[in-house]
Amino acid sequence: MLTLLKREITSLVLWPATYLIAAAYIVISGILFIDLVSANDSADLESYYANTVNTLLVLCPILGARSLAEERASGALSISLSWPISRTAMVAAKFVANTLITWLVVSISWIYYIRLDAIAEPEFARSMGGWIGLLLLSAMFNAVSLAISSRMNTSVGAAFLSFVVLLVLRLIAFLPENLREKVDQFGPLDRLNPMLDGVLPAEDVAYFVVLSIAALAVAVYSLGRRRAGNDRRVLAQRAAAVVGVTVFVVATPAVAGAASGEIDLTPGNRETISTATKEVLAQVGKVPMTLTAFSPTVSLEASQARATVRKYAAGGANMQVRIIDPDISPALARASGVIDYNDYLLEVGGKTQEIDDLVESTVTTAIAHLAQTDPPLACFIQGHGERRINDIQPEGLTSLAARLRIIGWKTGEVFLSGRGGQELLRECGVVLVMGPRSTMPNRELRMLQDYARGQGRLIVAADAVRGDVEQLNQLIVPWGLKLGTNQLRDPQSLADDPAAIVSSRYPSASSVVDTLNKDDTPVVFSDSLSIDKAGPDSEEGPQVAALVQSSPKSYEVDATGKRIPGTEGVHTLAGFTYTPEREAAGETPRLSSTRVGVLGTADVASNQYQKSFGNQELMVRLVQFIAGNDVIISAYRDVGQSAQFQITGDQRSSLIRQTVVLPTLAALVFVPFVFLRLKRG
Repeated sequence: MLTLLKREITSLVLWPATYLIAAAYIVISGILFIDLVSANDSADLESYYANTVNTLLVLCPILGARSLAEERASGALSISLSWPISRTAMVAAKFVANTLITWLVVSISWIYYIRLDAIAEPEFARSMGGWIGLLLLSAMFNAVSLAISSRMNTSVGAAFLSFVVLLVLRLIAFLPENLREKVDQFGPLDRLNPMLDGVLPAEDVAYFVVLSIAALAVAVYSLGRRRAGNDRRVLAQRAAAVVGVTVFVVATPAVAGAASGEIDLTPGNRETISTATKEVLAQVGKVPMTLTAFSPTVSLEASQARATVRKYAAGGANMQVRIIDPDISPALARASGVIDYNDYLLEVGGKTQEIDDLVESTVTTAIAHLAQTDPPLACFIQGHGERRINDIQPEGLTSLAARLRIIGWKTGEVFLSGRGGQELLRECGVVLVMGPRSTMPNRELRMLQDYARGQGRLIVAADAVRGDVEQLNQLIVPWGLKLGTNQLRDPQSLADDPAAIVSSRYPSASSVVDTLNKDDTPVVFSDSLSIDKAGPDSEEGPQVAALVQSSPKSYEVDATGKRIPGTEGVHTLAGFTYTPEREAAGETPRLSSTRVGVLGTADVASNQYQKSFGNQELMVRLVQFIAGNDVIISAYRDVGQSAQFQITGDQRSSLIRQTVVLPTLAALVFVPFVFLRLKRG
């Protein structure tokens, strides 16, 4: 075997076309890499890996045609077959030699990674996963090409037929959805996609390995078969072999599907669902789920939808994916109630919900809510000048209410003075008091106080301009927080609105702000009051956590807008409070059911700022946290997005030199020596 392998590698090394093919691949690959990086402004190799598959459609058939069909045409194969060597060893040697050459050429991608790493921050896990995927794919392509070459008498015919067969496998990804779902288990591109995200599923790795083995078995049989004429026994053997190989190839997806598990190369196992999500899926059970992506069949959104379904299915979800192109299938899109591109629809047990992204916390939240028989209710108190959820003006809350409905909440307004107001409070998953501008009757204030004491979930936001701050303090002081009486100003504010503080200071490790802190996403608080602790610190009393703070240069102003001396420093703009409980001495404290969130201004939730910065995420996650959806919030995973950057003209020229010109010259420099060696014999 080693002798045969050495012979095959030497033959390829001394074949001038090897270097010409490598040079051509490097040029095409380099141009493709630079064009994709420039067009996408992305320091990522995912698009490159997905598109370079097309070059392997040509490279592998050429190597396979040379290995057997060309030798058969020249008569060299007959001589080799007369040697006392195993046909399996002969095929294996040719396959390994061709694959090693292909892997060497494909590994040019690491030069791209190194050069990108010098000017941006590509993710190593995605680059490694894509490279491993290309190695597996090229090995399978070489095996298929070798199998076809073993049956052909000319190298041209072998190369052409191999190209056609591989092209058919490649085009499975572009079939209409109704045809694609019947044969997509044979498509290599879908098997490659998870690896481009940095995940190596055992099922997909097994697919490439099993199909390669099947193709090599065909090649071995072709070299060992008899060529007698009408011998019935020979014909029966050939028919049995054809049937056996066909069954083996067709059964490849099923055989690969028997493999389980995966290797997640991404930081923090980002492409593996969290423990929190697994707990939600365990509660839901095997309820059928369908994730529908409204996008072209071949698109980033469709790929992300398939990756999401794969990830959840690996965690035990009974989930399927469906891709609908609104232009190609407008009737299906309209029937689903969605007509725009890049939207998603999740169906769980016959109930559907539209979601606007595929972040794990969003999908898991939707699953949990759709699986509930009664979705949670977010109650907005009304009757005292509060912001309204049906007000489309800048001060209204229609954007926040719509976002809550997207993630599976019901929203409603509650008039405490109305009939059945107190009974309705008991049905609320969370109660929001958003900037009352008039004083509440004492009876209604006591209703809210009783609600909070009775393990209620409360969010209180002030209106610093016209609100009764002292009354709000009566509501929240028992829980360890109080609102200041003076508005805040901060040099870090919007240019056209000095009262609108822009902050990205998140002192808490709470899941409410962890993603904002990680991404350094600011939030805007307009006309905000400060939030202070009320009462001494105590292990037994209410525990206070600040969520958002102003800069150290912020200060308070009086009613005329003048700076109040001695107030400069860090001020809390948003926070929450809870009361730890102990069942026995020495036990770890646990949260009581009562949670109270406090915002220095209701403007943070208004339409004017909900589409700006991180205000919407802050509000939605605060509602979830105060309502007690800690499990769902902890399902958040950072989205694996490529680092964005703008390539300059100098950087582009440098990339052309270092990834195209120099590697091509390095490949061609050996050609004269090879020709000289051949000339000398």
